[in-house]
Amino acid sequence: MTISLKKVLRLRTVISTAAGMAMATSCYLAGLQIAIIVAGELAWISILIAGLLCFLSAMCFSELTSLYPSAAGIKLFMENAFNEKTAIAIGMFYVILGAGMVGAESYLLSSVLLDSAGIIINPATDRFFWQIIFILIVGYINFRGIQITGWTQDVLTYLMFGFLIFVSVYTLSVKEINFTAALNGSNFTTGKVLSAAAVGVFMYVGFEWVAPLAEETTDYRLIGKGMLYAVGLLSVTYSLFVVAMYSGLTEEQLKSGTTIPHILFARNLFGKTGGFLFIAMSIIASVTSFNAGLLNTSRFTYAMARDNTLPRFLSKLHPDYATPWAAILSLVVFAIVLSFLILVTGKYLFIIIMAAALECFIYVVMAICVLRLRKKFPDKERSFLIPFGKTIPVITAILFGGLMIGIFADSTRDYLGNIVFHNYWVALAMTAFAVVCVLYAFFVVPKIKNLAAERASSRKKRRPGKS
Repeated sequence: MTISLKKVLRLRTVISTAAGMAMATSCYLAGLQIAIIVAGELAWISILIAGLLCFLSAMCFSELTSLYPSAAGIKLFMENAFNEKTAIAIGMFYVILGAGMVGAESYLLSSVLLDSAGIIINPATDRFFWQIIFILIVGYINFRGIQITGWTQDVLTYLMFGFLIFVSVYTLSVKEINFTAALNGSNFTTGKVLSAAAVGVFMYVGFEWVAPLAEETTDYRLIGKGMLYAVGLLSVTYSLFVVAMYSGLTEEQLKSGTTIPHILFARNLFGKTGGFLFIAMSIIASVTSFNAGLLNTSRFTYAMARDNTLPRFLSKLHPDYATPWAAILSLVVFAIVLSFLILVTGKYLFIIIMAAALECFIYVVMAICVLRLRKKFPDKERSFLIPFGKTIPVITAILFGGLMIGIFADSTRDYLGNIVFHNYWVALAMTAFAVVCVLYAFFVVPKIKNLAAERASSRKKRRPGKS
C-alpha cells in the first residue's frame, strides 16, 4: 500500500504555522534593538515598513506556490526558473539554516530559564539538558501526525497572539507615551528608521516556510492566503508589543544588555507573577517556533529525498501517522548537535544574522523566479497573480538585495553599542557553506540518482511479468 501525506490542514493552521516560526523568543531581542535604533515610541513605524517588505515577498511566494503546490515547492520554483543544481544547492543551504535557527532559539530559551527562573543549577550541563528536552518534545509531537502537530500549532500560536496583544493594549493604556518628543528626538531620522526596518525583517523570518505544507492542505491555495494573513497579524502584534515593552523598561534596563527584556518588562508591570507568566510565554513561543520550523523543514527534506536529491532514507513515511519520520528524526539529531555547538561557542547571534541574510537572499531569488517563470510559462495557470505586472517582484528583489548588502556591510552590536562581530564574517561563512552545497549538488546528488536508478532497475528485473 502506498503511503502519502494527509490533506487535512485548513487556513487557521496555515496562518499559525506561517506566523509560528517568527514568534520566537529571539524576536523580543530584535524588537528591543529596533526600539533602541529608532526612538522607542516610534519603533512601530520601522516594524510596519519591515512588514510591508515581507508582504511583498509573500505575494511572490503566493504566485509561485499557485504554480507548484508541492512539498518541494521552493526547490521546484528555482529548478524551473534556473536549473536543478542551483535549486539543490540553495535548498540544502536553506534546510541547514532552518535547523540552525532551532539551535539558536533553544539557546535563548535556556537563557530565559537560567537567568530568570532560578531552576538551573549548573549552567554548563543543565542548560543543554533543557535544550534537548524541548527539541525532543517537539520532535515527538511532529512524529505523531500532522493533525496533532497542527492542533498544537494552532493553540500555541493564537494563544501567543492573544496574550501579546492584550498585554500591549493594557500597557499602552496605563503608560504615558510621548510621541511628540520621540518625533523631535535625534534618533528619529530616515536613515535610522530604515536601519531599524532592516532589523525588523528578522521578526518575520520563516513565514514562507509554510510553502512545503502545500500537499497537506485541503486546498493548496490556502498557502498563499495564509502567508499574507500571517504577515499582517505579525505586523500588528509586534508593532504594539515592542512599543509597550520599550515603554515598560527603565533606562538602566535598556542599557544593561539583557537577553531577557520581556521578563524584566513583565516584572516592572506585574511584579513576580508577571515575570513567571512571561517565562511560561517564552516557553510557549519557543515551542511554537520549534514546532513550525520542524514541521516545515521536515516536509522540505522529505520532498528533496523523494526527488533523489537527498538520501532516499529521508523520504520514508510512517505507516500509521503518515509523517516523514526519518526526516524528523534526522533534523532533531541535527538540531541537538547545533544546539550543543551554539552552547559551547555562544555564537547564537551569528546564526541569527546569517539566517536573516539568507532570508533576504531567498526573497531576492523568489522575486526573480516570478519574473523568469512568467517569461518561460506565460500561459500556465496561476490561481494567484501579483498585480501591477513586474513592478512588485522587481521592487522586492531590489529592496531585499539592498538589505542583504546592508547586513554584510554592518556590524552586530550589543545594546551598549559595542561591536560583537563584523558582519563580513557572516558573508564569508555563508560563502563557505554555499561552496559545500554546490559541491554536494555536483558530485553527491548524481551518485544518489544513480543508486535510485539501479534500485528501480533491480525491482523491474525481479518482476519480469510486469511492464
